[in-house]
Amino acid sequence: MYRCEAHVTAVAFGDVEHYRPKSKYWWLAYCYDNYLASCQMCNQSFKKDKFPIKRAKLKGPVVRKNTTDGFIAQKSGKIAPNPLDETEITSFLQLHRQEQALLLNPYFDEPEEFFAWQADDAAEEVRLVPMPGVTEAADYCRAAEKFYGLNRPQLLRLRYATYTTFQLFRRLADEPGISQESRDAVLAEIDKMKQRDHAFAGMVRYFDSHGFG
Repeated sequence: MYRCEAHVTAVAFGDVEHYRPKSKYWWLAYCYDNYLASCQMCNQSFKKDKFPIKRAKLKGPVVRKNTTDGFIAQKSGKIAPNPLDETEITSFLQLHRQEQALLLNPYFDEPEEFFAWQADDAAEEVRLVPMPGVTEAADYCRAAEKFYGLNRPQLLRLRYATYTTFQLFRRLADEPGISQESRDAVLAEIDKMKQRDHAFAGMVRYFDSHGFG
């Protein structure tokens, strides 16, 4: 599943996105924890090599005029955190927090703490909006919209199609006259829609816990 939560067949072929762009964080070019699955539209049409932060940028190895390509190649493959070393990963996570990137990283951050969803039945769209009452949610939401295009028209419509299916299942599950067997079957489908490998699962989980109002 991509960052935009759409299936590959619904948007574009996939990219291995460098979360922190290799043009600016060259020493993380081969860092496994800097790789994210992204669709081409999110990565190439919107994000490109942009990476908005609120605090000081992570510091990499010092590169001088006489620094050789060999030195850079050696460092770029060795100074990234070892994904099997818990101490190194913990240290890397601390640096991530200090930089305060405005693009949430699902490996280290929990987008559902900051993102909410708003359905518009007249326009047949579901829009990403800030989680009400959460500090800095608006900043993260604006960044996701600007640098990943998470409110682009195609996604608004695709989300709504999933939303209406979920809404139908939810109402069926709450119908007083439905048999227990049918209710169990409907609830099983809702549970599938809430799993991380389902399109727009984060949106479904939001409406399942907050209702349709």
